[in-house]
Amino acid sequence: MTVDPAGQTWTAEEIAEGSAVEITAGRLPLRAQWRIAEQRERRDRGEPGSFTSALSVEEFAAIRSVGFSPVGQVLGSAVYNVGWSYTGCGYYYGRGIGLGGGVRGGMAGGGFAGGGIAGGGTFGGGWTMAPVVPVPATQQLLSQARHRAVERMRQECSGLGGDGVVGVRLTVQSFYGNGLEFIAIGTAVRADGAKRPRKPFTSDLTGQDFAKLIRAGWAPVALVQGVGSMIRHDDWSMMSQRTSWYNQELAGSTQLVQAARDSARKSLASDAKQVGGQTVLLRDMMMQVSEQRCSGGGEGEDHVANTFIWGTAVVPFETTASLEAPLPMMRL
Repeated sequence: MTVDPAGQTWTAEEIAEGSAVEITAGRLPLRAQWRIAEQRERRDRGEPGSFTSALSVEEFAAIRSVGFSPVGQVLGSAVYNVGWSYTGCGYYYGRGIGLGGGVRGGMAGGGFAGGGIAGGGTFGGGWTMAPVVPVPATQQLLSQARHRAVERMRQECSGLGGDGVVGVRLTVQSFYGNGLEFIAIGTAVRADGAKRPRKPFTSDLTGQDFAKLIRAGWAPVALVQGVGSMIRHDDWSMMSQRTSWYNQELAGSTQLVQAARDSARKSLASDAKQVGGQTVLLRDMMMQVSEQRCSGGGEGEDHVANTFIWGTAVVPFETTASLEAPLPMMRL
């Protein structure tokens, strides 16, 4: 039995059912809500140790120097099952043959008649070069899962009365079976003044970078990301290049990684525009390329490239207050 901050008693089954309802409604699980409420009550009573953070001493001092105070460490997570991504071989998937393309999409839209056997295949003068095509299911999963984890972290920040989150770290770890857990963790901060933002900001900037940004007349809006997932089948040209004795570019692989990065950049720009950011301070870019056998008993291999770009969207602001100048000191 568990007692919540209001004094109500809950069984484990009731907590599980209630948390499922809260998550479906877009809110935090019950235990997270209770933890946030208890932490806020301790802070309001002025109890020592009412907040925790992952800030270093330098970060803490930098944030305080621009009129913000840490209110607590916040975390958001989302566990996703990685099941279906695409059906069949990447070569035929790119020509519309398979689940989602059907007979009509395969034959009329680029399959047998539009680029396969008759349009350039066995009867057309040799196999055509395999295309690079997106994998929407994987792209949607990677984007949605991280956005959901960040949003739950933002909700914890709101529950603590914070105005934003700094030092956000995004991680992914394996869960049982085909599961992946997406985690966003950072430190919620609150402005010392009376002016409050309409919605808490999120940022992966360190405490020092956050202070420099504020002093320069810019403010963080939100953590933004771009995701690109592309697949390409190893066609005859790729196999020929990979087994050659010559030092040469693998043209198909170059097309694959360029297409994945281009898709991620467009996704990032769309995300920044949606939150109203004027520019983005990029933190990092990550790419994972995997090789897998064609599913469904097909011959050959496919290469899948997943690209993830993230950073902080920022906007300029006007202020009449003069911020205290940094001390003329150098660390030795």
